[in-house]
Amino acid sequence: MILSAERRLAAAVASEIKRADLSRSELDILIILHGQPGTTVSEVRDQLSLTVPTCARLLGRLDRRGLLDKNPTRKDARRRHLSLSDEAEILMQPILAALRDALRPAYRNAGAEHVSGARTILELIAEEGRDG
Repeated sequence: MILSAERRLAAAVASEIKRADLSRSELDILIILHGQPGTTVSEVRDQLSLTVPTCARLLGRLDRRGLLDKNPTRKDARRRHLSLSDEAEILMQPILAALRDALRPAYRNAGAEHVSGARTILELIAEEGRDG
């Protein structure tokens, strides 16, 4: 069910992703930074299970397009906290709107209690994956 739902959500945003000239992996990075501004490069890499070269390539492309803001961490100036640039926030608006539109009917039909329960389950699965 999870894979089927993921395919349906990907299809719902496919035209917006293409219009934004983003790869799926680039979009995944932007979604992480939209929801968790200040995430470090290594945290992005870990959350997406990317290799160092792949992560560097993807972040490099996003950076060249002006979609990232990078600020040094307090403890280590070589490390960077990443967030979306203003341009990226604008670029993400139609993609996130398409995603919300795709989710809205399911949320409405399931009801608040079931949505909350599903979210809790997904958060626990995600946390488990980060821990282990």
